[in-house]
Amino acid sequence: MQRAELAHRAEYYLLGFPIQIVTNSPLVLRAAEESWGEWTRAFDRPPVEMRIIVHLEGPVPSTEPVYRAQRDLFTIIADNANFGICDLQRGYCFSCVTPAVARDVYFREKILDGMGYFSIDHLYITILHAACVALRGRGVLLCGDSGAGKSCLTYACLKRGWTIVSDDFSAVVRGQEDGMVIGKPARIRLRPEALALFPELAERPSLVMRNGKQMFDLRTSDVPSVRTAPCCHAEKIVFLDRRDSGGPELAPMNTEEAVARIEFDRPHWDSPVFDEQRASVRRLLSRGAHVMRYSNFNDAIGILESLVQ
Repeated sequence: MQRAELAHRAEYYLLGFPIQIVTNSPLVLRAAEESWGEWTRAFDRPPVEMRIIVHLEGPVPSTEPVYRAQRDLFTIIADNANFGICDLQRGYCFSCVTPAVARDVYFREKILDGMGYFSIDHLYITILHAACVALRGRGVLLCGDSGAGKSCLTYACLKRGWTIVSDDFSAVVRGQEDGMVIGKPARIRLRPEALALFPELAERPSLVMRNGKQMFDLRTSDVPSVRTAPCCHAEKIVFLDRRDSGGPELAPMNTEEAVARIEFDRPHWDSPVFDEQRASVRRLLSRGAHVMRYSNFNDAIGILESLVQ
């Protein structure tokens, strides 16, 4: 394996940060293009280096990989033929996968994306489990547990003329004071229950995920009159509390509670990375955090509009 000829090379810009891939198979570059080809270089940072070898034979694993981290080392283990190992501090990743996996969405979503996002999270950004929408350039982060309605509210905002930055993922650039948030506006994924709220989804294809979940996987470019942006300045953070009935309510949230809820969904790296990421979260929260209880999208969007007037 040490003698594998890595003749295929390319550079990609995940969220605008450079990643250099060297590999023995064009299948890897096709997967990287599918995942990261939408971005151009936006940040002058040293690149993350990835060496990915396609070898052996075997089926696509039927189970989720196991993710483990200790200090600066991070591993993704699907089985003995499909794995990734990352030295996060040095920005170096090594992976082996079978041809079947290299051709499959499993490789992109479970291994390639995992190595890429965790590497730049450790080095340059703070990833948040949050959607982001903007009105006239003024952004709002939508936080909440799975099922709180982040993606559905994002889609409803999109239909009302808001700009979508991301439906479930946002990243803060560390060391910047301007509240810059980067997102993934090219796609939006909605649970099957969204069909009852948005009947037009019946005309859209659904995607069956390998973990058994069925999702509507939409390219935002296919939605009429959509507005998208790769980044914005976040001015407010709103934690969603979706209910079956009742009127809308907006209340301030204690900063310490907001920090704890954001960090609960994040990897906890050692210091000084953890300290830098906590500082970036606190800078965002200094702009104000609220909890919004709602049952109706129109009422919820009305509240969000009032926050960015």
